[in-house]
Amino acid sequence: MSRKINFTSYKFWTLFFMMSSLIFFASCSSTEETQKNQDTEKEKSVDSVYIFDEIPPEDSFKFEAPVQESVDVFVVQIGAFSNLESAKDFAEQSRVTLKKDIKVEFNDKKNLYVVWIHPPFQEKSAAESFRNDLRNYEEFKDAWIVTIESKK
Repeated sequence: MSRKINFTSYKFWTLFFMMSSLIFFASCSSTEETQKNQDTEKEKSVDSVYIFDEIPPEDSFKFEAPVQESVDVFVVQIGAFSNLESAKDFAEQSRVTLKKDIKVEFNDKKNLYVVWIHPPFQEKSAAESFRNDLRNYEEFKDAWIVTIESKK
């Protein structure tokens, strides 16, 4: 005994509509439940964040970078020139005459190429003694001492 489904029947369409409505409302309800669950989880996670208590000032520490001591070095400057070629020529002549290492550097503050004896002196008295010896030479009678501050 087989039954045929009559798609034009009132009972069929009523049953179909009721089932569809049930499925639709059930899925909406599930979405609302899911949204409520997610909101609750967010609230819990926000509530579970621990904010540290403020530390009283007497218990706080201030870390400072170590202060670097400055160390002065002294250079005996034997010339200053407005162009590099003149400074290089004078430095080369001075190397031959003094048999010392001579440096040429551009000084931004003075806008000049300075010529000085290398290496710098650690003590001012040694630089003064060397400068005084240089004054025996006519071309170095105007030599002077420059103090350079450097960090340790």
